[in-house]
Amino acid sequence: MSNNPAVLLMEGSDFETFPAGGQLTMARCLMKLYGDRLALVGLTRGSEPVGRWTRKEIGGVSYWFFPVSRREPSAGRPLIPARLEFYRGLRRHREGVLSLACKAAFLQAPEALLAVQGWDWDSLCFWFAGVESPLKVSRYPIPGPIRRWFDRALFSALDEVDVILAAAGESAINTLVLRSNGRLARERVNQLPTCVDTTEFHPRRAADARAELAIPPDCSVFVNSGRIGRLKGWELLIDAFEEFRRTDPKALLCFVGDGEDRPLLEARIRERDLSSSVRIAGFQKPAQIAAYLNAADAAVFGSFVEGWSVSMLEALACGKPIVTTRVSGADAMVVPGQNGYIVDNRDPAQFAQAMRSTLRLSTAARVSTSIADGFSLSQLGARLGALWPPLLTTVTT
Repeated sequence: MSNNPAVLLMEGSDFETFPAGGQLTMARCLMKLYGDRLALVGLTRGSEPVGRWTRKEIGGVSYWFFPVSRREPSAGRPLIPARLEFYRGLRRHREGVLSLACKAAFLQAPEALLAVQGWDWDSLCFWFAGVESPLKVSRYPIPGPIRRWFDRALFSALDEVDVILAAAGESAINTLVLRSNGRLARERVNQLPTCVDTTEFHPRRAADARAELAIPPDCSVFVNSGRIGRLKGWELLIDAFEEFRRTDPKALLCFVGDGEDRPLLEARIRERDLSSSVRIAGFQKPAQIAAYLNAADAAVFGSFVEGWSVSMLEALACGKPIVTTRVSGADAMVVPGQNGYIVDNRDPAQFAQAMRSTLRLSTAARVSTSIADGFSLSQLGARLGALWPPLLTTVTT
Protein backbone atom coordinates (compact mmCIF):
# COMPACT_ATOMS: atom_id res chain seq x y z
CA MET A 1 0.00 0.00 0.00
CA SER A 2 1.13 3.56 -0.67
CA ASN A 3 1.85 6.46 1.71
CA ASN A 4 3.50 4.07 4.19
CA PRO A 5 2.22 5.45 7.52
CA ALA A 6 4.72 5.59 10.37
CA VAL A 7 2.36 4.65 13.21
CA LEU A 8 -0.92 2.83 13.76
CA LEU A 9 -3.23 4.87 16.00
CA MET A 10 -5.51 2.28 17.60
CA GLU A 11 -8.58 3.65 19.35
CA GLY A 12 -12.13 2.39 19.92
CA SER A 13 -13.68 5.33 18.09
CA ASP A 14 -14.62 6.52 14.62
CA PHE A 15 -11.97 9.30 14.95
CA GLU A 16 -14.62 11.93 14.24
CA THR A 17 -17.29 12.36 16.90
CA PHE A 18 -17.94 9.03 18.64
CA PRO A 19 -17.60 8.24 21.44
CA ALA A 20 -17.04 11.73 22.81
CA GLY A 21 -14.43 12.10 25.53
CA GLY A 22 -10.81 12.65 26.36
CA GLN A 23 -9.45 9.70 24.38
CA LEU A 24 -11.14 10.84 21.17
CA THR A 25 -9.89 14.38 21.78
CA MET A 26 -6.33 13.11 22.17
CA ALA A 27 -6.68 11.03 19.00
CA ARG A 28 -7.90 14.08 17.09
CA CYS A 29 -4.99 16.13 18.39
CA LEU A 30 -2.53 13.48 17.21
CA MET A 31 -4.21 13.46 13.80
CA LYS A 32 -3.80 17.23 13.53
CA LEU A 33 -0.14 16.92 14.49
CA TYR A 34 0.85 13.98 12.31
CA GLY A 35 -1.71 13.83 9.50
CA ASP A 36 -1.55 10.80 7.21
CA ARG A 37 1.66 9.60 8.84
CA LEU A 38 -0.88 7.88 11.08
CA ALA A 39 -3.07 4.97 10.01
CA LEU A 40 -6.27 4.60 12.01
CA VAL A 41 -7.58 1.37 13.56
CA GLY A 42 -10.98 1.85 15.20
CA LEU A 43 -14.68 1.33 14.66
CA THR A 44 -17.25 2.59 12.18
CA ARG A 45 -20.79 3.94 12.40
CA GLY A 46 -20.97 4.37 8.64
CA SER A 47 -20.66 2.40 5.42
CA GLU A 48 -16.98 1.49 5.61
CA PRO A 49 -16.47 -2.28 5.37
CA VAL A 50 -15.40 -3.92 8.62
CA GLY A 51 -12.15 -5.88 8.50
CA ARG A 52 -10.54 -4.10 5.53
CA TRP A 53 -8.17 -1.21 4.99
CA THR A 54 -9.97 1.63 3.21
CA ARG A 55 -9.41 5.35 2.75
CA LYS A 56 -11.30 7.76 5.00
CA GLU A 57 -11.21 11.55 4.77
CA ILE A 58 -11.31 13.38 8.09
CA GLY A 59 -10.69 17.10 8.36
CA GLY A 60 -9.47 17.29 4.78
CA VAL A 61 -6.85 14.53 5.25
CA SER A 62 -7.13 11.07 3.68
CA TYR A 63 -6.15 8.30 6.12
CA TRP A 64 -5.76 4.58 5.86
CA PHE A 65 -8.60 3.33 8.07
CA PHE A 66 -9.34 -0.15 9.37
CA PRO A 67 -12.59 -0.58 11.34
CA VAL A 68 -12.58 -3.74 13.44
CA SER A 69 -16.28 -3.46 14.36
CA ARG A 70 -19.44 -1.48 13.70
CA ARG A 71 -21.02 0.44 16.60
CA GLU A 72 -24.15 2.52 17.00
CA PRO A 73 -23.98 5.49 19.41
CA SER A 74 -25.59 5.03 22.80
CA ALA A 75 -25.52 7.30 25.84
CA GLY A 76 -26.67 4.43 28.04
CA ARG A 77 -25.23 0.98 28.65
CA PRO A 78 -25.23 -1.21 25.52
CA LEU A 79 -25.64 -4.95 26.00
CA ILE A 80 -22.04 -5.57 24.89
CA PRO A 81 -19.57 -3.07 26.41
CA ALA A 82 -17.70 -1.02 23.81
CA ARG A 83 -14.34 -1.97 25.33
CA LEU A 84 -15.09 -5.68 24.97
CA GLU A 85 -16.32 -5.25 21.42
CA PHE A 86 -13.16 -3.38 20.41
CA TYR A 87 -10.97 -6.04 22.06
CA ARG A 88 -12.79 -8.81 20.21
CA GLY A 89 -12.55 -6.92 16.91
CA LEU A 90 -8.81 -6.46 17.23
CA ARG A 91 -8.27 -10.12 18.05
CA ARG A 92 -10.48 -11.20 15.14
CA HIS A 93 -8.75 -8.99 12.56
CA ARG A 94 -5.09 -9.30 13.55
CA GLU A 95 -3.89 -10.37 10.10
CA GLY A 96 -5.80 -7.61 8.36
CA VAL A 97 -4.50 -4.90 10.69
CA LEU A 98 -0.90 -6.08 10.25
CA SER A 99 -1.22 -6.28 6.45
CA LEU A 100 -0.38 -2.57 6.24
CA ALA A 101 3.18 -3.53 7.26
CA CYS A 102 3.33 -0.80 9.90
CA LYS A 103 5.09 -2.13 13.00
CA ALA A 104 4.71 0.79 15.46
CA ALA A 105 1.50 1.54 17.33
CA PHE A 106 0.16 4.22 19.68
CA LEU A 107 -2.50 2.98 22.10
CA GLN A 108 -4.70 4.70 24.67
CA ALA A 109 -7.03 1.93 25.78
CA PRO A 110 -6.03 -0.96 28.06
CA GLU A 111 -8.26 -3.35 26.13
CA ALA A 112 -6.36 -2.49 22.94
CA LEU A 113 -3.03 -3.23 24.62
CA LEU A 114 -4.33 -6.58 25.88
CA ALA A 115 -5.61 -7.43 22.39
CA VAL A 116 -2.39 -6.69 20.50
CA GLN A 117 0.23 -8.05 22.89
CA GLY A 118 2.45 -10.59 21.21
CA TRP A 119 1.93 -9.13 17.72
CA ASP A 120 5.68 -8.75 17.14
CA TRP A 121 5.82 -4.96 17.13
CA ASP A 122 8.92 -2.89 16.47
CA SER A 123 7.71 -0.32 18.99
CA LEU A 124 4.66 0.30 21.18
CA CYS A 125 3.66 3.50 22.99
CA PHE A 126 0.88 3.33 25.58
CA TRP A 127 -0.75 6.46 26.99
CA PHE A 128 -2.81 6.23 30.16
CA ALA A 129 -5.68 8.66 29.53
CA GLY A 130 -6.48 8.11 33.20
CA VAL A 131 -4.66 5.97 35.71
CA GLU A 132 -7.74 4.58 37.47
CA SER A 133 -8.63 1.03 36.48
CA PRO A 134 -11.20 1.30 33.66
CA LEU A 135 -13.17 -1.49 35.30
CA LYS A 136 -13.37 0.42 38.56
CA VAL A 137 -14.93 3.45 36.82
CA SER A 138 -16.97 1.39 34.37
CA ARG A 139 -20.67 1.93 33.69
CA TYR A 140 -21.08 -1.81 34.30
CA PRO A 141 -20.87 -3.56 37.68
CA ILE A 142 -17.58 -5.49 37.58
CA PRO A 143 -16.77 -7.92 40.42
CA GLY A 144 -13.56 -7.36 42.35
CA PRO A 145 -11.87 -10.61 41.26
CA ILE A 146 -12.29 -9.70 37.60
CA ARG A 147 -10.87 -6.23 38.25
CA ARG A 148 -7.83 -7.78 39.95
CA TRP A 149 -7.32 -10.22 37.07
CA PHE A 150 -7.58 -7.33 34.61
CA ASP A 151 -4.93 -5.35 36.50
CA ARG A 152 -2.52 -8.30 36.50
CA ALA A 153 -3.04 -8.81 32.77
CA LEU A 154 -2.58 -5.10 32.04
CA PHE A 155 0.65 -4.72 34.01
CA SER A 156 1.98 -7.87 32.37
CA ALA A 157 1.15 -6.50 28.90
CA LEU A 158 3.02 -3.28 29.71
CA ASP A 159 6.24 -5.32 29.67
CA GLU A 160 6.03 -5.20 25.85
CA VAL A 161 5.62 -1.41 25.73
CA ASP A 162 8.63 0.77 24.90
CA VAL A 163 7.23 4.08 26.16
CA ILE A 164 4.54 4.50 28.83
CA LEU A 165 2.82 7.87 29.18
CA ALA A 166 0.30 9.06 31.74
CA ALA A 167 -2.02 12.05 31.74
CA ALA A 168 -2.07 12.42 35.51
CA GLY A 169 -0.50 14.24 38.41
CA GLU A 170 2.45 12.86 40.33
CA SER A 171 0.41 11.43 43.22
CA ALA A 172 -1.94 9.64 40.82
CA ILE A 173 1.01 8.13 38.94
CA ASN A 174 2.50 6.93 42.22
CA THR A 175 -0.83 5.29 43.05
CA LEU A 176 -0.75 3.53 39.68
CA VAL A 177 2.75 2.20 40.41
CA LEU A 178 1.65 0.96 43.83
CA ARG A 179 -1.35 -0.78 42.23
CA SER A 180 1.06 -2.80 40.08
CA ASN A 181 2.49 -4.53 43.17
CA GLY A 182 6.04 -4.04 41.99
CA ARG A 183 5.42 -4.94 38.34
CA LEU A 184 5.69 -1.34 37.05
CA ALA A 185 8.70 0.81 37.94
CA ARG A 186 8.03 4.52 38.49
CA GLU A 187 10.83 5.55 36.13
CA ARG A 188 9.07 3.84 33.23
CA VAL A 189 6.06 6.15 33.45
CA ASN A 190 6.43 9.54 31.73
CA GLN A 191 4.01 12.28 32.67
CA LEU A 192 2.37 13.63 29.51
CA PRO A 193 -0.71 15.78 30.08
CA THR A 194 -3.46 16.03 27.53
CA CYS A 195 -3.53 19.02 25.21
CA VAL A 196 -6.03 21.47 23.77
CA ASP A 197 -6.49 22.55 20.17
CA THR A 198 -6.51 26.33 20.42
CA THR A 199 -7.67 26.66 16.82
CA GLU A 200 -11.00 25.25 18.03
CA PHE A 201 -11.03 26.50 21.63
CA HIS A 202 -10.21 30.18 22.03
CA PRO A 203 -11.89 33.26 23.51
CA ARG A 204 -14.91 34.84 21.81
CA ARG A 205 -17.24 37.60 22.93
CA ALA A 206 -19.66 36.13 25.44
CA ALA A 207 -22.51 38.23 24.02
CA ASP A 208 -22.03 36.67 20.56
CA ALA A 209 -21.93 33.14 21.94
CA ARG A 210 -25.03 33.72 24.06
CA ALA A 211 -26.95 35.10 21.10
CA GLU A 212 -25.97 32.03 19.06
CA LEU A 213 -27.19 29.68 21.81
CA ALA A 214 -30.30 31.65 22.83
CA ILE A 215 -28.92 32.30 26.31
CA PRO A 216 -30.08 35.52 28.00
CA PRO A 217 -27.40 38.22 28.14
CA ASP A 218 -28.12 39.27 31.72
CA CYS A 219 -27.72 36.10 33.80
CA SER A 220 -24.85 34.22 35.41
CA VAL A 221 -23.99 31.16 33.33
CA PHE A 222 -22.06 28.07 34.42
CA VAL A 223 -21.07 25.24 32.07
CA ASN A 224 -20.07 21.66 32.72
CA SER A 225 -18.79 19.68 29.73
CA GLY A 226 -18.17 15.95 29.53
CA ARG A 227 -19.83 12.65 30.27
CA ILE A 228 -22.90 12.66 32.49
CA GLY A 229 -21.96 9.86 34.86
CA ARG A 230 -21.78 9.33 38.60
CA LEU A 231 -18.01 9.76 38.78
CA LYS A 232 -18.27 13.15 37.07
CA GLY A 233 -20.15 14.46 40.10
CA TRP A 234 -23.29 15.92 38.55
CA GLU A 235 -25.13 15.54 41.88
CA LEU A 236 -22.72 17.94 43.57
CA LEU A 237 -23.13 20.43 40.73
CA ILE A 238 -26.93 20.38 40.99
CA ASP A 239 -26.80 20.78 44.78
CA ALA A 240 -24.28 23.61 44.57
CA PHE A 241 -26.18 25.35 41.78
CA GLU A 242 -29.39 25.21 43.80
CA GLU A 243 -27.51 26.81 46.68
CA PHE A 244 -26.05 29.45 44.33
CA ARG A 245 -29.53 30.41 43.10
CA ARG A 246 -30.53 31.50 46.59
CA THR A 247 -28.65 34.74 45.88
CA ASP A 248 -28.87 34.70 42.06
CA PRO A 249 -32.21 33.16 40.97
CA LYS A 250 -31.72 34.06 37.29
CA ALA A 251 -28.57 31.91 36.96
CA LEU A 252 -28.28 29.15 34.33
CA LEU A 253 -26.36 25.85 34.48
CA CYS A 254 -25.60 24.03 31.22
CA PHE A 255 -24.49 20.41 30.94
CA VAL A 256 -22.78 19.92 27.57
CA GLY A 257 -22.54 16.17 27.11
CA ASP A 258 -24.45 12.98 27.63
CA GLY A 259 -24.10 9.68 29.42
CA GLU A 260 -25.67 6.83 31.30
CA ASP A 261 -26.84 9.06 34.16
CA ARG A 262 -28.77 11.52 32.00
CA PRO A 263 -32.19 10.10 33.05
CA LEU A 264 -31.16 10.45 36.71
CA LEU A 265 -29.98 14.02 36.11
CA GLU A 266 -33.24 14.89 34.33
CA ALA A 267 -35.24 13.41 37.21
CA ARG A 268 -33.25 15.45 39.74
CA ILE A 269 -33.83 18.63 37.73
CA ARG A 270 -37.60 18.01 37.77
CA GLU A 271 -37.55 17.09 41.45
CA ARG A 272 -35.80 20.35 42.33
CA ASP A 273 -38.03 22.42 39.99
CA LEU A 274 -34.97 23.56 38.00
CA SER A 275 -36.21 22.89 34.47
CA SER A 276 -36.05 26.56 33.49
CA SER A 277 -32.59 27.00 35.04
CA VAL A 278 -30.67 23.88 33.93
CA ARG A 279 -30.05 22.99 30.30
CA ILE A 280 -28.77 19.64 28.99
CA ALA A 281 -27.28 20.22 25.56
CA GLY A 282 -26.27 16.61 24.85
CA PHE A 283 -23.22 15.59 22.85
CA GLN A 284 -21.89 18.48 20.77
CA LYS A 285 -19.14 19.01 18.22
CA PRO A 286 -16.09 21.01 19.35
CA ALA A 287 -17.37 24.27 17.83
CA GLN A 288 -20.57 24.05 19.87
CA ILE A 289 -18.73 23.08 23.05
CA ALA A 290 -16.52 26.14 22.54
CA ALA A 291 -19.63 28.29 22.03
CA TYR A 292 -21.10 27.15 25.35
CA LEU A 293 -17.81 27.75 27.13
CA ASN A 294 -17.52 31.23 25.67
CA ALA A 295 -21.10 31.97 26.71
CA ALA A 296 -20.27 31.01 30.31
CA ASP A 297 -19.05 33.09 33.20
CA ALA A 298 -17.24 30.03 34.57
CA ALA A 299 -16.85 26.29 34.05
CA VAL A 300 -17.69 23.91 36.91
CA PHE A 301 -16.49 20.34 37.51
CA GLY A 302 -17.51 18.06 40.36
CA SER A 303 -15.60 14.87 39.46
CA PHE A 304 -14.52 12.26 41.96
CA VAL A 305 -11.59 11.22 39.71
CA GLU A 306 -9.99 12.53 36.52
CA GLY A 307 -6.89 11.82 34.49
CA TRP A 308 -5.87 15.22 33.17
CA SER A 309 -9.14 16.84 32.30
CA VAL A 310 -9.51 17.75 28.62
CA SER A 311 -12.70 19.62 29.48
CA MET A 312 -10.83 21.86 31.93
CA LEU A 313 -8.17 22.64 29.32
CA GLU A 314 -10.87 23.57 26.80
CA ALA A 315 -12.42 25.95 29.33
CA LEU A 316 -9.02 27.51 30.04
CA ALA A 317 -8.35 27.99 26.33
CA CYS A 318 -11.62 29.91 26.10
CA GLY A 319 -10.38 32.18 28.90
CA LYS A 320 -12.78 30.92 31.54
CA PRO A 321 -12.27 30.53 35.29
CA ILE A 322 -12.87 27.10 36.80
CA VAL A 323 -14.45 25.80 39.99
CA THR A 324 -13.50 22.17 40.54
CA THR A 325 -13.08 19.45 43.07
CA ARG A 326 -9.50 18.39 43.78
CA VAL A 327 -8.72 15.89 41.04
CA SER A 328 -5.51 14.93 39.26
CA GLY A 329 -4.12 17.85 37.27
CA ALA A 330 -6.28 20.52 38.93
CA ASP A 331 -3.32 22.10 40.72
CA ALA A 332 -1.59 22.65 37.38
CA MET A 333 -4.64 24.28 35.77
CA VAL A 334 -6.22 26.36 38.53
CA VAL A 335 -4.46 29.12 40.47
CA PRO A 336 -6.82 29.73 43.39
CA GLY A 337 -7.95 33.33 43.58
CA GLN A 338 -6.67 34.09 40.07
CA ASN A 339 -8.51 31.85 37.61
CA GLY A 340 -10.81 29.88 39.88
CA TYR A 341 -10.96 27.71 42.96
CA ILE A 342 -10.33 24.09 43.97
CA VAL A 343 -12.88 22.85 46.51
CA ASP A 344 -11.33 20.25 48.80
CA ASN A 345 -14.54 18.67 50.08
CA ARG A 346 -17.84 17.91 48.47
CA ASP A 347 -19.87 20.47 50.42
CA PRO A 348 -22.43 22.13 48.08
CA ALA A 349 -22.45 25.34 50.14
CA GLN A 350 -18.68 25.73 49.84
CA PHE A 351 -18.79 24.90 46.15
CA ALA A 352 -21.54 27.51 45.64
CA GLN A 353 -19.50 30.11 47.51
CA ALA A 354 -16.53 29.36 45.24
CA MET A 355 -18.84 29.90 42.24
CA ARG A 356 -19.83 33.32 43.60
CA SER A 357 -16.21 34.29 44.28
CA THR A 358 -15.13 33.18 40.81
CA LEU A 359 -17.46 35.73 39.20
CA ARG A 360 -15.40 38.49 40.81
CA LEU A 361 -12.00 37.41 39.47
CA SER A 362 -10.59 40.12 37.22
CA THR A 363 -7.47 38.16 36.15
CA ALA A 364 -9.20 34.95 35.09
CA ALA A 365 -9.17 35.35 31.30
CA ARG A 366 -5.48 36.26 31.16
CA VAL A 367 -4.36 33.56 33.60
CA SER A 368 -6.50 30.83 32.04
CA THR A 369 -5.36 31.42 28.47
CA SER A 370 -1.73 31.65 29.61
CA ILE A 371 -2.00 28.25 31.31
CA ALA A 372 -3.73 26.75 28.27
CA ASP A 373 -0.85 27.87 26.05
CA GLY A 374 1.39 25.43 27.92
CA PHE A 375 -0.83 22.55 26.78
CA SER A 376 -1.07 23.42 23.09
CA LEU A 377 -0.70 21.04 20.15
CA SER A 378 2.86 22.21 19.48
CA GLN A 379 3.81 21.53 23.09
CA LEU A 380 2.37 18.02 22.82
CA GLY A 381 4.29 17.34 19.60
CA ALA A 382 7.59 18.43 21.11
CA ARG A 383 7.11 16.35 24.27
CA LEU A 384 5.85 13.25 22.52
CA GLY A 385 8.54 13.31 19.83
CA ALA A 386 11.25 13.57 22.46
CA LEU A 387 9.89 10.51 24.25
CA TRP A 388 8.98 8.17 21.37
CA PRO A 389 11.20 8.05 18.24
CA PRO A 390 8.53 6.89 15.73
CA LEU A 391 6.87 10.30 16.12
CA LEU A 392 10.05 12.34 16.35
CA THR A 393 10.15 13.70 12.80
CA THR A 394 6.60 13.33 11.54
CA VAL A 395 4.86 16.47 12.79
CA THR A 396 2.84 18.11 10.00
CA THR A 397 1.84 21.36 11.75
